[in-house]
Amino acid sequence: MVEIKPEVNNRRATDKQFTLLCIDDETANLKVLASIFKENYKVVVCKQAKQGLKIALDILPDLILLDVVMPECSGFELIQQLKKEPSIKHIPVIFITGLQSAEDEQKGLNLGACDYIQKPFNSGIVRARVNTHLEIIRQRQLLERFAHFDSLTEVPNRRKWQIDSESQWIFAREHQEPLVLGIIDIDFFKRYNDSYGHQQGDIVLRKVANSIRRVLFDVGGEIYRCGGEEFYFYIPVVKGTRVEAVLADCSDAVSAMGIQHMSSEASTILTVSIGAIQVLPQAKYNIEQVIAQADDKLYSVKQSTRNAVHFEHFVDVNESGTSQLIRV
Repeated sequence: MVEIKPEVNNRRATDKQFTLLCIDDETANLKVLASIFKENYKVVVCKQAKQGLKIALDILPDLILLDVVMPECSGFELIQQLKKEPSIKHIPVIFITGLQSAEDEQKGLNLGACDYIQKPFNSGIVRARVNTHLEIIRQRQLLERFAHFDSLTEVPNRRKWQIDSESQWIFAREHQEPLVLGIIDIDFFKRYNDSYGHQQGDIVLRKVANSIRRVLFDVGGEIYRCGGEEFYFYIPVVKGTRVEAVLADCSDAVSAMGIQHMSSEASTILTVSIGAIQVLPQAKYNIEQVIAQADDKLYSVKQSTRNAVHFEHFVDVNESGTSQLIRV
């Protein structure tokens, strides 16, 4: 494998540094492709299909430029292998090949290629087509980002929570590491809106979300807006993680802002209530069960003093219907 490192260029600073993977058994072709794109993108090249598959799985390129006629494994065979791998099957593939029949082009497109360029190729045309597909990728990534973030608070939303919590659950289960899942609710937030106005309420939502996000960031956690004034969160529990202290810091971070809330029955400043559960993920129970227990803990706080944290370990309800406390 040869990696062509990008040089300084005039692309917009906000653009992502895209990575191209070029797979071709001819060194001369790889050099030409690298020379076309190295000033704008990170270019990785290799001469063998098998190696190309391994590299794709390793670096997850944004776009693959692929020759068809190669020894041992053709480009047509390789793209079928690429499309079988969940982590890379979405990556666009452009065939750049000497095969010039309409049948070959149709076959390549039917196998999932996004474009088919015949050799000998024109550098300007190759550059234009690659740039077009990368622009489509950039726009898709922007749409995905917007789809996964709450526009008001700018923290991830419920859809992203579903994705990330599942990922965290699987990782914790595979590594047998505890995980904390929980819910945060702003105390008497409806009264706040009634007293200070919805515009000020929106400002408060942003401030609360970002103050807690900074605390969770330090321990590898994240917060998600999953309702009006309700937020979900997770905290990976590793050696040295003091969960009670982290949760207290989240509560203190909100109180420390000193936002006046005279209509609250919990305090004269804005506060939050937190319900959280620590669990060692196993196949016999799921995220929804843990969140349900976190919601119960949050409810108990809201029925008492509010402005408090209720943190416990997961309770597994076995088949007989009795409860068993799971110590982690």
